[in-house]
Amino acid sequence: MSTVNAVDATYTNQAVAMTSKPTQEIGKTEFLKLLVTQLQHQDPMNPVDNQEFIAQLATFSSLEQLISINRAVTKMAGLSEQTS
Repeated sequence: MSTVNAVDATYTNQAVAMTSKPTQEIGKTEFLKLLVTQLQHQDPMNPVDNQEFIAQLATFSSLEQLISINRAVTKMAGLSEQTS
């Protein structure tokens, strides 16, 4: 199990290094790349635990919702500034 985690950590570090953002933040695209990379390089004899995979998908869904909320709040703030 620790070998799989070490492999996951290696691919995670590589995927994060490939992103164009110099910050420590991870966006929707980077998160999806990490998830796909993890699935591509998992051990077929010891696949990702279902609960872990569902948790990752839930995290991705939450990320999408937070991005949507951020856009809505930013739009509302812009409209509020225009009316002031």
